[in-house]
Amino acid sequence: MTGLPAAVTQLIAAGRIERVPRDLATARLRLHRAEEKLAVANTLATIDVEVAYVTAYDAARVALTAHMLAAGLRVPARPRAHETVGMYGEVAISTSGVREFQRMRRRRNKAEYDDIVLGLADLLHAADILKEVSADIARSTT
Repeated sequence: MTGLPAAVTQLIAAGRIERVPRDLATARLRLHRAEEKLAVANTLATIDVEVAYVTAYDAARVALTAHMLAAGLRVPARPRAHETVGMYGEVAISTSGVREFQRMRRRRNKAEYDDIVLGLADLLHAADILKEVSADIARSTT
């Protein structure tokens, strides 16, 4: 997380991402919160897959915002903030799991507004995102 990719710099210039002081302690707490949410999602999956999916998606989003804090960045609270979090993840981490975040976001929206059916397989991507974000934070802070 030493140098910012050009695409992240463009998101900053466009006002979609703001610079803030790096906060590794809060980033680690946020990552822990994401892990807890994922554990809850796994428990919920036996009761209601759609609610579990929304919780798993939220875990992935929180993990990505932890990565942002570790880099000294945040997304302001405004429309399309979740999309911006995904855009950041795609360019700052760029692993196959993290690239799935935008697909998760779109499926979450479709489940809410277009009544698509979600299955247990849809939940797996959140765990990959958490692993990849956690590994990237650990690499960059050692």
